[in-house]
Formats: sequence, C-alpha cells, structure tokens
Amino acid sequence: SSGINAEYGDDIAELTFLLNEEKMFLKHHLQDERIISSTHEYLKPVQSEDKGQVQITLDMVSSFQVERQAKSPKLIHIYNTIVNLMGREEGCVETVRASEQEVRDILEGRMQEELTTELSVSIYDTARNDTAKKRREE
Repeated sequence: SSGINAEYGDDIAELTFLLNEEKMFLKHHLQDERIISSTHEYLKPVQSEDKGQVQITLDMVSSFQVERQAKSPKLIHIYNTIVNLMGREEGCVETVRASEQEVRDILEGRMQEELTTELSVSIYDTARNDTAKKRREE
C-alpha cells in the first residue's frame, strides 16, 4: 500500500480489478495535500512456469498524471506496485468467493425452511383445529 501511495498519491480513490481483461486500474484523489485525478492502468504480467516469477516491463503501465513534470516511475516501483496489486486482487477474489458461498448457504437454508414449513393451528381456532372439532362433536 505504501509503495503505491508514495509515488502516485496519498489517497486511492478507486481500485478496480478487470479480471477478464487482465488489468488493474488505480485512480488517486490526493497528492502532496492537493486534489488530483491521476489514473494508472497496469497490465497483469504472465507468470513464468519456474517458481511463479513475473517479468515486468515499462509498457505494462499506462498513466495519466495531472502534473506535466511528473517523473515516470522506475521499473522496481512498477514491479512492487504490480505485485502488491496482484496480492490485493487475489484477496479480493477470495472475499467475493466467500461472500458468494455465504449467499448460496443462506438461500439453501431458506429453501429448506420453505420446504419443511408446517403450520400450527391455534387451539382457539375451532373451525380449523381438528381436535377441537372432534371434542365439539362428541
């Protein structure tokens, strides 16, 4: 988080993971106590088959900076940011999957409740209470 904030801004306004497009999108609010609207789009790297290492290049980031004199980020900063964002994305996906499972469990419980619903008839409802009807008839 501090790696992302240090270079581009103090406040992340929006962090979007575009899973189908293999992209991560950042939008910032503040930098040096000024309101800004900087955006950064990162392409997710392809992980190599040996030890899951990733190869990062400068063309994997597309940025819009408010300041014209803004320095382009160093490759190590891009690497750290992408690795950080990929970790956040993984955590986000896990949280969404857990929420989806929780919703499925709740819906399944509701279906079971609806299938096993048994109405009880009050003893004071003599028209529908079979026991009360029998006693009245005797």
